[in-house]
Amino acid sequence: TTDPAPGATPTATAADPLIGKTLTGPQATFVFNTDGTVGGSFRGDPIVGVYTASATEVCSTYTAPANFADLGEICSKPAIDGNQVVFNRRDGSTSPAYSISG
Repeated sequence: TTDPAPGATPTATAADPLIGKTLTGPQATFVFNTDGTVGGSFRGDPIVGVYTASATEVCSTYTAPANFADLGEICSKPAIDGNQVVFNRRDGSTSPAYSISG
């Protein structure tokens, strides 16, 4: 997100409900940090990446693991239902469901 002008109200983004939470799926755990980084693990390997967010979409790019890095930028719209989230990607694919905790 971009810092607002002094006195302005920060704009809510699609990532806001997920920042600082742990997202746990069948093979991966993700954490979207307040500093714009993404951490977690995929099949035991560390996840290293960065994200940006708009009002409706989250875009992330990874440097690890290698199979994530090969994907380039991934943009999706999170669909949150209670304590679960599914990411509806721009390419039409859908992520597994992740449980939200923390």
